[in-house]
Amino acid sequence: MPGLDDDLRAAAHRWAEETAQAQGLGPKVDGEVLASVALLLGAKGSGAPDGIEPGRVELVEAASAGADDDVIEDGGDDLLLAS
Repeated sequence: MPGLDDDLRAAAHRWAEETAQAQGLGPKVDGEVLASVALLLGAKGSGAPDGIEPGRVELVEAASAGADDDVIEDGGDDLLLAS
């Protein structure tokens, strides 16, 4: 992963194992345990994306160029604006 050197990666690994042990957990979590917890909590897996389009992601489109119309309105206090 970019930005992570070996020292930082090792420190993160030690921290994860130490905090897990402090909570009475094992240093690693089995995938079956995670699936069981997800089932108990009613979580549904997101699954793989449908082709190149991930599910539940909507395309964001830019606002039209006319969205900034009338930002500055001519008023009596607009002394420096040309009318």
